[in-house]
Amino acid sequence: MTFVDRFLAERYEELQLEKYGIGRQWETVLLTPRFITSRHVVALIFAAGAREPSLVVKVPRQPGENDSVRHEAKVLRQLGAGPATGVPHVVTVCDVGAHTVLVETAVTGAPLDPRLVVADLSGAVSAGTDFVDALPCTQAAAQNDGWYDRTIGEPLQALCRLVADEPETKELVKRTHELLAPLHDVPLPAIVEHGDLSHPNLFLRDNGTLQVVDWERARTDGVPGHDLVFYLQYLSESTEHAFHRGAQIAAFEKAFGAGGWALVPLAAHLRRRGVDAGVLPMLVIATWARSAATLAYRLDRQTGPGPETDQVRLAVASDRDFWLWRHVVTGVLHER
Repeated sequence: MTFVDRFLAERYEELQLEKYGIGRQWETVLLTPRFITSRHVVALIFAAGAREPSLVVKVPRQPGENDSVRHEAKVLRQLGAGPATGVPHVVTVCDVGAHTVLVETAVTGAPLDPRLVVADLSGAVSAGTDFVDALPCTQAAAQNDGWYDRTIGEPLQALCRLVADEPETKELVKRTHELLAPLHDVPLPAIVEHGDLSHPNLFLRDNGTLQVVDWERARTDGVPGHDLVFYLQYLSESTEHAFHRGAQIAAFEKAFGAGGWALVPLAAHLRRRGVDAGVLPMLVIATWARSAATLAYRLDRQTGPGPETDQVRLAVASDRDFWLWRHVVTGVLHER
């Protein structure tokens, strides 16, 4: 019996697990991603004989590294849950020794993997746009003071600290702030932002609505357009079968370059958010700068002298989001 199984067995009645469709006997499948940025062990809980999981349990890999699990639970509770909103429902979040355990409902639907995207690109665009449109605004533009420093300046500063002796990253940060200088004084609303809208976090229900899991990178003071840029890039990479860096950059150009197919749904989304579509190129740049900057907290446990520092440098240099950030900053997107 695993740690997760013991936890569920001991709290079966307290958590009223029977209402989630699992009896006293269930099947547990452990997922242990090997990415350097992965912090959790994830368990899928299946009712006996079921083909789809009923519950998902997340446990930090290392004792005490509980902030992201607690953060995910907080965001999900703020959002509300269920099929209508497309997010999981929090069953419980509680401490067991040095670990915080998060139990949430499993979402249903077909994984929105590259194969499914290729089969119906327009349907995938609509599902993602509807989902991002529905994410709540948490602060009106007029009241969202200091949004640039909070959501762009501070994350980039943290990334610079992570790779303090890496001149290319410092130069990218400097150039990014120069390109985004006109954005400083643009009032933008704060919105709930998932931060990682791509496979395997996406599921499509039979009615065409998107269901989204893994909210550990979410923010409740996010930037308009960020999630949709990230999502549309994933769709473009899927349709182009782009699995290496050169192909991913080419997929970006097809989506967001001159006349790119993603510009129309992105501009429409910004207008619905009350944002001038004229700032679209800058928000695309901001998306990849901010997404690359999340490496600062995803890798913060890997810092230190010796081989671990080299591992961090390698992780930054090989990160897809870092490559796209470098491309949009050193390319000509801002001139279009």
